Amino acid sequence: MNKLIKATFVILFAIICFTSNYASAQVQEPTYQSLISSGDKEFANKEYLKAKTCYQEALRMKPNDATAKNKLDKTLNIIREESKKEEEFFEHLDLADAYYNNGELQNALAEYDNALKVMPNDKYSLSKKNEITELFQREKEKLDSFNNMVAIGDNLLADEKFAEAVMQYESALELFPDDNSVQKKLTEAQGKNEAFNVKMSEFERFKKEGHDFELRKKYVEALDSYQKALQIFPQDTEVPAIITSIQAKKDVADRYDAKIREADALYESQSYQEARSTYQAALTDIPNDSYAQEMITRIDEIINREELERIQKEKEKLDNDFAELINKGENAESSQDYELAISFYVQALELKPNSLEATSKKENAENQILRLQQLAEERERQAAIEAENQRLANIQNLINVGNQQITDNKYAEAELTFNEVLKIDSNNATAIAQLEAIARIYEDQRQKEENYQFAMSEGAAALTNQDYKEALKQFNIALANKPNDEAATQQIASAQQMEKLHLESLQNEYNILITKADAQFNTKNYDKATEFYTQAMSLNLGNTYPSDKIKEIGELLAANKIADLVSESLTINSNQTKRFSFHPIDVTARRSNYLYIKAKNLDTKQYTMYVSYGSSNGKNGGFVVNVPANQDVNDFIIRVGSQYKWFSEDNTWIEISPENGDVEIISMEISKSN
Repeated sequence: MNKLIKATFVILFAIICFTSNYASAQVQEPTYQSLISSGDKEFANKEYLKAKTCYQEALRMKPNDATAKNKLDKTLNIIREESKKEEEFFEHLDLADAYYNNGELQNALAEYDNALKVMPNDKYSLSKKNEITELFQREKEKLDSFNNMVAIGDNLLADEKFAEAVMQYESALELFPDDNSVQKKLTEAQGKNEAFNVKMSEFERFKKEGHDFELRKKYVEALDSYQKALQIFPQDTEVPAIITSIQAKKDVADRYDAKIREADALYESQSYQEARSTYQAALTDIPNDSYAQEMITRIDEIINREELERIQKEKEKLDNDFAELINKGENAESSQDYELAISFYVQALELKPNSLEATSKKENAENQILRLQQLAEERERQAAIEAENQRLANIQNLINVGNQQITDNKYAEAELTFNEVLKIDSNNATAIAQLEAIARIYEDQRQKEENYQFAMSEGAAALTNQDYKEALKQFNIALANKPNDEAATQQIASAQQMEKLHLESLQNEYNILITKADAQFNTKNYDKATEFYTQAMSLNLGNTYPSDKIKEIGELLAANKIADLVSESLTINSNQTKRFSFHPIDVTARRSNYLYIKAKNLDTKQYTMYVSYGSSNGKNGGFVVNVPANQDVNDFIIRVGSQYKWFSEDNTWIEISPENGDVEIISMEISKSN
């Protein structure tokens, strides 16, 4: 309602009251006393406008009557107070309606409450308050349902029930479609579900492949397929049982195949009785096997035939050929031609693969070849010993020559001789000692030259690294070892000029950093100001201004402290996390909030410290802080108010987590800029 409506409302009410009184007057002319009585009655009923009209009429009859005048003044005061009350009420109501129309429901609710404090029984304000409360309740129920779906989805995802997790996340997103965290979880669940389906498809394919191989009695291939399936899902309980069953079948098949191979070999060598027994043994593993039964029938036919004699003759020829090959092998061994002997024994084994005699002779010939190889190696070893003895003799001869050259003061020749010794024996103690003795003769002349060269080199390196004080020190050392040296003198002059230019450059850089720091300080960006003051301090120009300003920032933040999180120092170990709780900061002060930490590095290296904040709903944000590699108490000033989640959420805790280093927290407080 606007002010025009309110004014109209008051005027209409007065007209109605006056009209009512006037109509009554037409019926009967009122007396002074009746007007006072009517006024008192209306006043008692809180009908102040009607009472005002009655008292005014009474005053017209008795213009100076004190009673009527006092009653009228009292009534007018109440009417004015009621008018102010109504004006205050409508101001709150108009503001509440504006907040409501803009969707600022929390502010609207507060203003409707303020209106009800003025007029507690106003139905419009009560209805709007109930409407907003119901909206908040529905929103809370919607949020609770959303959080419940997300929690169920998280549990399903952790239990690898990906399809069910996808359904929960999709249902949650129907309530809050723009929630990025749940959208990410949905994408993750969908990806894992697709990967799971691919794995399941491969798992079933390998199982089917294994089953097909098993039906065709290809047990090796079947086991390989089932093992591949088990690698995909190691926890599966069905596949190991199938593998055990197939392995048992394979073991039976392997035993059968081994006996069949043995029986076939006996059959080929015409050892029919032995072959028949072996085929019969194979039938104990696989009864009614058609191949073994057929071979037994065939052997029985052969044994019963008249051509058995011919077969025996062929066997006799085989035995003779075998014996001849063995004899040739023995003759070759007698001539120490063991390679040829082995070839004869191999041919004999081709005739009788299971012959122990041929196998033994072949192994003996191979051992003879090995023995000859060992003899050759021994001869090589003896030759090496002789060569070593000759080397030692040469060394001793050179040492004798070198010693004589030293006696004759022929140091250069002796140096060459002993270096020849070291070419033969790099660790020869005598040669090393004699070379050291020769070197000492030249030490005085060499040392100064070496000192000069080294100092000039170190000075040049220091110049390259812009360490001008070190460069001057080294060039002066060089000049001391070679007085009046022009090169060293020039380098000293050059280093002095470079140091002067370097100091001027550092001063310019310092001035720029101080300008930036002061600008940030003046705009109350204390974290940036501290960063620039710290950089200025690192230039080591001896100026205390940056440290004084950092101290001033600390004092400002301490003076504007909102919450004290650490009042007594404590240690947080490497890779551990410590949480500090506090009451939510007033929203009006959050934008200008700083986190002020005084801390000390308990290690000797630089490391990273993570500063996080959040509420009972979880983590809302954080910062990464570099802890310098010093053992000073450092000030860390973090502008937490720059992050939206600090401003928008009722945060109740801060966590400190140093990574790869221990930290001592001296104090920690939440402050604000002034």
